[in-house]
Amino acid sequence: MTTKSPMEKLLEEVLALQDEDGRGAELTEERLRNVLLGRDAFTTHEEHLLMTSPLARSSCAEVREDLRLEGEVFIERCRRAGIKTEVVLPLAASGGQDPLDRTVVLLPHDDCPVKLHRHPRSKGWIVSLTLSDRLREIIGPDGWLTLVDNQGVTWLHGQVNSYGEIHSYGLPSGGEDPTQLVRREGLKLRVRPG
Repeated sequence: MTTKSPMEKLLEEVLALQDEDGRGAELTEERLRNVLLGRDAFTTHEEHLLMTSPLARSSCAEVREDLRLEGEVFIERCRRAGIKTEVVLPLAASGGQDPLDRTVVLLPHDDCPVKLHRHPRSKGWIVSLTLSDRLREIIGPDGWLTLVDNQGVTWLHGQVNSYGEIHSYGLPSGGEDPTQLVRREGLKLRVRPG
């Protein structure tokens, strides 16, 4: 059991005394879902509502709990189908001799192989992920994917296209060669139902 700091206790008491004036109803369940799923971000006005409206905070907590429960159901469906939803994808092969060549790094996985290759017209990198039919069926048309490294840095995020693929064209490598980052950090796929 964790104990709350005096500042956390004070903040909790202040928030508990706030009056609800109805403005919290502006944050709809759909809007909260979009933000909590990473599809969008809160505006400054919405952040202010969350700080000043007990109704907005309560709605946000309810949507967060709904998403947590949906995630558990989704993970159970994947487990029953033999699909791992969070898998470290080790570096398996690297093609190309010249570092300036259009290097392709394959990270094999039965249900979601990953390719990392140079952009054909820039110095950047492209991450591509292709889902198996069985994983696409479980995720459904509204599911969202996130590919992260062990440091929590997002390499890929979004919905799968009609071909079962998702691509990211700008990597957060900070100038470091992404192939070296993959070797050092590894990658994890996180799937969230829509």
